[in-house]
Amino acid sequence: MDEQQVGSPAAWPAALPWLVVLFALFAWLGRVDLLTPDEARHAEIAREMLAGGHWLTPRIYGEPYYDKPALFYWLIDGGLALFRPSAWAARLPSTLAALLSIVATSFWVGRAWGRRTAQIVAVVLATTLFFVAVGRYVVVDMLLTAGLTGALSWMGVLLLDQPARRLPTWPMYVFMALGFLAKGPVAVVIVVAVAVVMAIVEKRPALLLELRPFSGVLIVTALAGPWYLGAYLSDPAYINTFLWHHNFARFAVPGALEHQQPWYFYLLALPVCLLPWSIFLAPALRLAWRSPNTGVRHALAWATVVVGFFSFSQTKLPTYVLSAFPALLALVAVYIDETLTRRSPVPRALEAATIAWTILAATIAVGGVVWVVLEAPYTWTRTVLALPAVAVAVWSYRHSHRAESLVAAVAAAALSLIIVVYGSAADAVNSHKSQRRAAQIVKVELPAYAALASYRVAPHAMAFYSARMVRRCADPESATAELIAGADAALLTRRKFLPELGLEPLPRWLALAWSSGDGQVLVVGGTLAANRPVVQE
Repeated sequence: MDEQQVGSPAAWPAALPWLVVLFALFAWLGRVDLLTPDEARHAEIAREMLAGGHWLTPRIYGEPYYDKPALFYWLIDGGLALFRPSAWAARLPSTLAALLSIVATSFWVGRAWGRRTAQIVAVVLATTLFFVAVGRYVVVDMLLTAGLTGALSWMGVLLLDQPARRLPTWPMYVFMALGFLAKGPVAVVIVVAVAVVMAIVEKRPALLLELRPFSGVLIVTALAGPWYLGAYLSDPAYINTFLWHHNFARFAVPGALEHQQPWYFYLLALPVCLLPWSIFLAPALRLAWRSPNTGVRHALAWATVVVGFFSFSQTKLPTYVLSAFPALLALVAVYIDETLTRRSPVPRALEAATIAWTILAATIAVGGVVWVVLEAPYTWTRTVLALPAVAVAVWSYRHSHRAESLVAAVAAAALSLIIVVYGSAADAVNSHKSQRRAAQIVKVELPAYAALASYRVAPHAMAFYSARMVRRCADPESATAELIAGADAALLTRRKFLPELGLEPLPRWLALAWSSGDGQVLVVGGTLAANRPVVQE
C-alpha cells in the first residue's frame, strides 16, 4: 500500500475533493422516482430496447424514436441489466458521464496549472448546481458533454506537450466518437472548430497536422460508423430524420422545432446556470484576458466556440452549452488559486456576494423542508437537513473575509442545497409527481391482457415501472372505449380532464385507483374496479 495511508492527515487534502465529487453526484441518486416526461421517456425507450432486442433503432411504445442515436440507450440498458430497472440504474450513465467530465477537466487543469488548481476545479464542477442536476438526470446532454470535455481536455494537454515527448492523439478521437454516438455530428464540428481557432490564436498552423486528422477520421469512422451504417440499412428514415430534422433543422431552420430563443439567450442563462461559481466569473475572465497563456487561450477558445456555436442555433436550451462549463470553471479555479488566495483582503464585492449566496441557500433550504413537510408530513424529521445550510450562512458571515473561508462557504452552501433537494425533498416530489405507485397497481393487479391507455398525460414512468405498453390516445372516445364497455382496463389522465372524457361523475362500474398531488389519476374498470369499491384519493 502507498506510504501515505488514506486515513492520514497528509492524504486528506488529495482525497477530500473527490469525496465531494462522489457525494454530489451519487448521494441519494435513486431517491426521486423518474420524472416525466424527459427522464421517464429515455428510460422507457431503453427498457423497450432491452425487452424487444431492437439494438439499432430505439423505439417507444413500439414506434421508432428518431430523435437520438442509440448509444445513450445502450448505456442505460447496461445499468438496467446489472442493477434491475430502477431510477438509480437509469441515471447511472449520466452520472458516470458527469464524473468522467470532472476527471478529464481535472487532468487537463493539473497539467496546465498544477495539482492544487486541479483539485479546486473538481470541487467547483461538483458544486455547480446545474451541472450536478443534469448529471443526476436521464438526459443525453451529459454524455455529449463527457465526449466533448474528454476530447478538448486531451487537446489542451497536447497543446502543452513538448514534441520530444509527444502524447498520442488517439484518446482525443475516441472521446470525439463518444460524442458523435451520443448526439451526432455536433461533437465533431465543435472539436474541429476549437482546433482551428487554437491554430490561429497560437500562430501554429502545423497544429492541425500535429493532431493527426487523417488517423482521427479513421478512428471516429471505425467507432461510430458501424452504428450509423447499420441503423441506415435497418431503417433509412431513422438516420435521415435524425441528421436533417434533429440536427440541421434544429440549428438552421427558424421555427422548425420548439425552444426558439434570441441570440443572446446564453449570455443571460449562463450566469444563472453557473451558480454559485458565477460569483467569481467576471474577475476570472478579467484575469484570463490580462494574463493569457496557452492553457488560458485554450479555455477561452473552448468556451467561445461552444457558446458561440449554439448561440447561432435556432433552438436553444441551457443544456446545449453544458460542455462550456469545464472551460469556464477552469478559469474560475485558476483565479481562485493564483489570485484570490494570494491577496489580502478579499475584495468586498466578492465577500458581499458570498454572504448573499449563503443566505439565499439557507432560505431555499428552510423553505424547501417546510414544503416537504407540508406535502409529506411523515418526513418531518428530515427538517434537520436544512441545518447545514443555516450553519454555513452564519459561518460565512463571520469568516468570509478570508479567501479560503469564502471559497469553502460557497461550496458548502451548494452541497447543503444538494442535501436538501436529494436527501429531503424526494418523498414530497414523489407524492406530488411520481407515477410509480400507479405502475405498481397496474403491474400487480391489472391482467396482462388488459388495455392500458393514457389521455393528455405522458405515461412514460408508468410504462417503465410496470413494464407494460401504454396506448396514448388523442381523443376521448378511444381513451375510454374499454372502460365504458366494462372491460379490464386502466386509463392514466388528469382529474381536470374527467368531464371531457365523460367520466364525471364516475360511472359506478369504474373506480379511481390512484391520484397524485399534481392531479394525475388512474381510472380502472373491470375486475380491478370491482376490487376497489371505495374511491382512493
